[in-house]
Amino acid sequence: MIIYVTKQTRERYKIKLPHEQEPPVDSYMRMLIEKEGGDEILEWGCKLFYFDGRKCVQLVNFASKFTVFLCDIKVADMNTLGDRLANYLLEMFKDDTLMYHCIEKMQEESPLFCFDKLTNKSIISTLNKNQLDFAWDGYRFFDYIDNGILRTLQINHDVNFDWLVTKEINGKKEYVFPGELFRKLMIQRYGEIETPTIAHFPKNIS
Repeated sequence: MIIYVTKQTRERYKIKLPHEQEPPVDSYMRMLIEKEGGDEILEWGCKLFYFDGRKCVQLVNFASKFTVFLCDIKVADMNTLGDRLANYLLEMFKDDTLMYHCIEKMQEESPLFCFDKLTNKSIISTLNKNQLDFAWDGYRFFDYIDNGILRTLQINHDVNFDWLVTKEINGKKEYVFPGELFRKLMIQRYGEIETPTIAHFPKNIS
């Protein structure tokens, strides 16, 4: 898995890119990028944002624009961000047996992760739109607090299954629900092909 970070994210979290690493880490990161670079199901864009004064990150999958908001992520947490993302996906799909199996298989086949510089303009645009139009620069998350607890699973369900984004598919721009497309692509790659359930039409389009 490769997590491509924005310049601000890189600076605030003190993330070193492959060419800034010491041997043999630099070689390992370059080999991972050579192996998995261009495999969009394993590529994620990452952008820092703030909520209630705390550092948070938004991750967007290249293949599907599936989005995960992770809150209160400290500098030390970035060393295990790939594992945190995979484990969070398992939690999100714990009631979906087939998808849970696919995520586990993805972890088995691609257990390692590294950071690189984000240059994909489409993903940068999606990260910015999600932050501003869906999350209202973090302020919308106050609506998801119940008894002092932030319901991040509900946030991530809503952004993926109730929120349309544009995605170029076979050379044509289409509106998709990221959650449906991510599930379809994961099953095609790691499990049986199954027609995803159609979510209800959202109130907002990004």
